[in-house]
Amino acid sequence: MLNYMIRDIKIQKNYLYFLPVLIVFLLFMKTPVNTIIAVAMVYIPVNAVYLLAKSNINHFDLTLPIARKDIVNYRYISTIVYAIFGGSLFALIFKIIGFDVSLLDLEFALQLTLWLSIVFFPLNFALTTEKALLISVYVVFSLFMLQAVFFGYAVENIQQLDKSDNPFTLMIHLGFVLACVLFAVTWLLSLFIIKRKDI
Repeated sequence: MLNYMIRDIKIQKNYLYFLPVLIVFLLFMKTPVNTIIAVAMVYIPVNAVYLLAKSNINHFDLTLPIARKDIVNYRYISTIVYAIFGGSLFALIFKIIGFDVSLLDLEFALQLTLWLSIVFFPLNFALTTEKALLISVYVVFSLFMLQAVFFGYAVENIQQLDKSDNPFTLMIHLGFVLACVLFAVTWLLSLFIIKRKDI
């Protein structure tokens, strides 16, 4: 697993410089801090998978003398590892420069990361990475916007998650629990898909 993580970092070392630029742009656009942290959480794993697909290494991995389940397990485990590391790092940076970041903000950010993974990984192993990424972004963004519009919650609710009277807070907790369950379910689904995938 460590070798795979090193490879993920190496293939996108030039792209990692873009992440701080993206973060600054999101701050300039007054994006909620917890949403920015979610972007930081998901940037490395999704970017790595996309670049690996462009170089056809994902296909090459399936020909190696390693169990296919290890490839799937690595993708799911590394997503959590990158999310926790990236989220904690940027949360600390935001704290240092004066932003108010709560544990609930991190829960919200991790939930968005999990939802993207839930949609993306099964599609990635079943279809092409490009199609999986495109579908995942549209699905997760659409669900998020529908939730906001249908329940009448706007950006200010996301910016004030730590307030006890915020009705959006309960939804974050319920959504996080559901995301954790579905993350495990799609992990098993991805194992099922990759086992039967033709090289």
